[in-house]
Order: sequence, then C-alpha cells, then structure tokens
Amino acid sequence: MGLSKIFIIIVNWNGWQDTYECLDSLSEIVLPPLTELNIVVVDNASANHSVERLNEYIQNHSTQKNVVLLKNKHNAGFAGGNNFGIKYALEKKADWILMLNNDTIVDKDFLVELITGIKKDRKIAFANPKIFLGADKNENKIWFIGGKINPINMRGTHIKYGLKDETSFLKEEINRTAYATGCCLLFKASLIDDIGFMPEEYFLYYEDAEWSLRARRKGLYCVVVPSAKIWHKGAASSKEGSPNYIRYHVRNGLLFIFRNGNPAQILFAYMLTFPRFLWQIFKLIFSIKRSWAKAVLQGIIDVWTVKKGKIA
Repeated sequence: MGLSKIFIIIVNWNGWQDTYECLDSLSEIVLPPLTELNIVVVDNASANHSVERLNEYIQNHSTQKNVVLLKNKHNAGFAGGNNFGIKYALEKKADWILMLNNDTIVDKDFLVELITGIKKDRKIAFANPKIFLGADKNENKIWFIGGKINPINMRGTHIKYGLKDETSFLKEEINRTAYATGCCLLFKASLIDDIGFMPEEYFLYYEDAEWSLRARRKGLYCVVVPSAKIWHKGAASSKEGSPNYIRYHVRNGLLFIFRNGNPAQILFAYMLTFPRFLWQIFKLIFSIKRSWAKAVLQGIIDVWTVKKGKIA
C-alpha cells in the first residue's frame, strides 16, 4: 500500500509576503502517518513581483522541495485560482486536497487533526479547523467555528465571530456547520466527481457556500474540527468595507439566492431589491455614505444585468 497523497493549494495574488509566512508555518507541521505532502502555490496573475519572490523562496528553502509554483494567465478569482490548483492535484493522483488561504498561519498539528476528524464519517464532505483572527498564536478571538444560513434571505454568517473562544462553543470532536469556509478546507479528491469544481461565477465570496450546498444536497455534510487550529489575518485581497468588498457581497449574495433558493426565497429577494435600490439612490442624492451606496447600487445592477465573475 502506497503513501496517501495530500495536496495543499495556496492561491497568491500580490501577497507574496503573506505566502512566505504561510509556507514557513507549513514547514513545521506534523504529517499524518503514511502520507506524502505536496504544496501547490497558484499565482493568480499578480501585478507585482510575486512570481519572482516565490521562485526565490522555493529555491532557497531546501526543506520546501515539495512546493510547486503554478502561474495562472489571468486573475481567475478565488474559485478559479483554487480550481487551477485542484486540477493539477488530480492529475498527480491526489487522495486528499486542502485549500488554504495564503494569509494564514497554521498550528503544527492542524493537518493531523483535520485528517483524523474527516475520517470519522464517510458522509463528511468538507472539514474546517477552528480559525482564529489575526496572526498571533496567542490570540483566541474567533474568525470561524461554524456558519449558519438565514432561511429567509439565505445570508451566511459566522457563528460567534469576534468573540473569545470558549470550550463550550464546540462540544463535540466534529461539529456540523451549515456551510464550510474556503479559508482552510479539507476534502477527499474523489469528492470532485460528485459535486464538481468550485463555481467560478462569483469570483470572490459565496463560492464556498454554494459548494457546501451542493455537497449537502448529495446527502453529505460539512464539519468543524475544533482540535485543528489556524490563524487568519483576514481580508488580504479585498479590505472589508471597501467599495469592491461591498459590491461583491451585494451582487454575490443575490446571485447565491437566485441560483440556489426556493421560489419563496427568490420572490422575497426580488421584492426587497427594488426598494433597496431606491433607498441607495436617496442616500446618493443626499450625500449619506455615498461610496457605500454607490457600491450597493453597482452590486444590484450587476445582478440585473447578469454580470458575473470579476468586477472590472
């Protein structure tokens, strides 16, 4: 029996410094027994010197001989960049695939704990670790310990976000979540045969929620393994509260409903969209949070004009 192949996919876009730190933390991890680790860094057509810097890093770190750098011809977004890496991993006969944000720092035992957790039930599609805010390993403010989806507007929210961690939050060895986050996501390579690749229509945000929904509709589920831990600096590619952040969230939130909602949810979204649009026009006219209002308007118009993918 050969070694089980684990491929870690890291997408880089103009963030080679974060990717350095992520790779440094991965160099110290403990591997599960009888496993072979491969790390795939996908550069998503960075506009800075990321490719040169990452090549230098790989060449200068003898312990990182298992790191491969792939170059995307264009910025394919979060899903497109990860799909590019996943396809490479499948070509190399991967058994397990782990998507990992480049702005993360991992605990040395996180992979062992995730693999142990996901193997507890064959119906687990995706496994997330417990994810803390920031890059300080002494920090215990929660970024993700599970998510829930509002049954009316289908909006996803992180449970206990920003609170200090308590053992009472997650009492089981594996804990179900309504959706898994793509920040750090472990799955069997064979899962792609069942649910396909990540949807690329969103470009950024909500693609992991739809992917999770596909798995759930196949009778599978998503879990958080609290004994596995990582730290997420957060918002390295798109700052929270920026116009692009707002526009993507508005557009993709509506797109998620229209692609996945039931008739009542879709009707509710349509009923709210027009008055929401008028309210943003009012805010523009009277100079109330103009940049925010403009971004919301653009997001709504993107949905009405069926604009998908990257926002120009």
